[in-house]
Amino acid sequence: SFATVVMDGKIYAMGGLADSAGPKVDTVEVYDPLADSWQLVASMPEGRSSPAATAIGGKVYVTGGCDGDQNATRTVCVYDPQTDAWSQLANMSATRDDHASAVVGGKLYVFGGRNAAGDLIEAEVYDPASDSWTQGTRLTSPRYDHAAVAL
Repeated sequence: SFATVVMDGKIYAMGGLADSAGPKVDTVEVYDPLADSWQLVASMPEGRSSPAATAIGGKVYVTGGCDGDQNATRTVCVYDPQTDAWSQLANMSATRDDHASAVVGGKLYVFGGRNAAGDLIEAEVYDPASDSWTQGTRLTSPRYDHAAVAL
């Protein structure tokens, strides 16, 4: 239940569960395939499971996920490897976990997932330049626990 993203030739793994019934994890590990080694970097502001992660402009964006009380969240944060620090960003309009995300044209798209209301069909688009979200085109059917890739 953790998220991964590839950036600058390294794999970032963040969040998840300590075990199947355990607490949410806030740690972030970076794998360098050239050195064949893992390194801990700054932890996320909060532990979460089932978030989504993407990379834009040399930074890692983490959206949604479940908090420590098993509630889907709207929170969004960004990691800057240059400063080894996290920052909070504008929240999504909907709470969601088990959603997918992808970057197209420098914008972050999140879609699907689930929350207390059920499986989601809605999509949202984040613009890093304005730190703002807009509604995206809805999926044709609700889905969660899926993946996305930009081609």
